[in-house]
Amino acid sequence: MKKCAVINDLSGFGKCSLGVALPIISVMGSEVHPLPTAVLSNQTAYDSYAMRSLTANMPSFIDEWKKLNVTFDAILTGFVSDAKQLDIINDFTDEFKTENTVLIVDPIMADNGSLYDCFNEEICEKMKKLCFKADIITPNISELAIIAGGDNISDLDTLVGYCKTLGEKGIKKIVATGYKSGGELINIIFDNGNVGFAKARELGGYYSGTGDIFSSIVTGGTLRGMSLFDSASLACEFIKKVIENTDDVDHNGGIDFEKYLGELAL
Repeated sequence: MKKCAVINDLSGFGKCSLGVALPIISVMGSEVHPLPTAVLSNQTAYDSYAMRSLTANMPSFIDEWKKLNVTFDAILTGFVSDAKQLDIINDFTDEFKTENTVLIVDPIMADNGSLYDCFNEEICEKMKKLCFKADIITPNISELAIIAGGDNISDLDTLVGYCKTLGEKGIKKIVATGYKSGGELINIIFDNGNVGFAKARELGGYYSGTGDIFSSIVTGGTLRGMSLFDSASLACEFIKKVIENTDDVDHNGGIDFEKYLGELAL
């Protein structure tokens, strides 16, 4: 079986991060090996949460992995709790990424045109550095603008231009999520200069963890040998279906993806 290292947090409530990556990538046919960045009582969109950062622990965890002489077919990165973790992750990729390893970066740092509360310019700059080492990045459109050094303009042509600019600078595969127009949610797929779109009906509202589900399906599909367009389209359709069939009580709790995991199996 192919092996995937997933560097992300673990939240007790709010279906996101490692809580979705572990089952999704596993059911899609690959082993998942988590390297936690933090443990949270619940994801950060709730009114309050408790968090224990694992920055001090990550180097010793990685040292033990080195002793095992493990190799990975893919590395997926997500939430970090501080800038130091990005230094650790950059070193990790230098150690474990080979020419046969796909590095997928979900550059979690902003949404709706502004940085998340716990992020700053130092983290952004280090996240950009990691993105330029990646084979695939999966930003939302706010994060795409930050990485490209542009304004957060809600214009599809501008966003496609950002993808092309980043492609010229070395990021060859991008899935930019979250563009809304005409009642549709449009995901921009940029693959070595080719541009496509995965679209779904806009359902409205915020749901925890949909970005993590998206990047996990893209990772699982890539490990399965699917094209970027096919894996992104699968993620788009899967999330749409699950949202349509999710109890609408508390969006912070995430979507009911568990009932549909079998549809992602080989």
